[in-house]
Amino acid sequence: MPETKSTYLEIEPGLDLYIEETGEGRPLVFIPGWTMTTEVFAKQVAHFSKAYRVITYDPRCHGRSGKTLRGVNYPQHGRDLATVIRRLELEEPVLVPWSYGCTKVWELIRQNGTDGLAGVVWIDLSPQQIERATGDWAEGVIDDVLGMQRDLTDQYRAATRAFCEAMWQGDAPPEELDWVVSESLKTPQYAALLMTADGMTRDETDLAIATDGAVPMLHVVHEDKGLAAQAFADRHCPSAKVVPLGYHFMFWEFADRFNAVVDSFLKEHKL
Repeated sequence: MPETKSTYLEIEPGLDLYIEETGEGRPLVFIPGWTMTTEVFAKQVAHFSKAYRVITYDPRCHGRSGKTLRGVNYPQHGRDLATVIRRLELEEPVLVPWSYGCTKVWELIRQNGTDGLAGVVWIDLSPQQIERATGDWAEGVIDDVLGMQRDLTDQYRAATRAFCEAMWQGDAPPEELDWVVSESLKTPQYAALLMTADGMTRDETDLAIATDGAVPMLHVVHEDKGLAAQAFADRHCPSAKVVPLGYHFMFWEFADRFNAVVDSFLKEHKL
């Protein structure tokens, strides 16, 4: 595996983002989800850095990046991502966001369009967060949102652990679960609450429709949501490919299978 270079990028006065770069070639930017860090993509960095320039980073308030009350929302996260791409001079990157990392990329696209992007691999997040009708590809109903917010307010550590444990399809290995919970808890409680509230009220269906076919897109989704995700794609973004695989943490739990799916997508589109 090529050597990893770790740096801090000043994203705005007084606020640095922690960034890791490994390998050379076309940039692949892996973007962590809600409260998560660069560490969750270790298996992807090891695999893809053999042929690509792999970039991961901790978003504001995550991991080793600066903690702030400013801009703890997804429009700002989208601007932060645009700054990372510009400042690192990433030409035609493929973006690989996971969970609420997808919301950062939708915001990037909403603000700047798809010009300059080579493709997107979306990891397990529907553009539509709140279920409108039974069977929708969505992240939940409004009661789920309220319940999660209350749990995160009243019992932050326990709620975080329950969320992390549910990401595995099989039983979460205790040491791995402890590790991913510890990574998540590096995000302050106030930031986790703000990002949950902002994220779960969003609907990017308009962008999914408007950008269909603009760049190659792949959705790797929770197996239980595979049929709903395919129906959403058939209706709104038929150019996008949908692959069901594992649960929410499939890229870690089933890393070889996930990496093979992404390899196939990159090869198919000559990326």
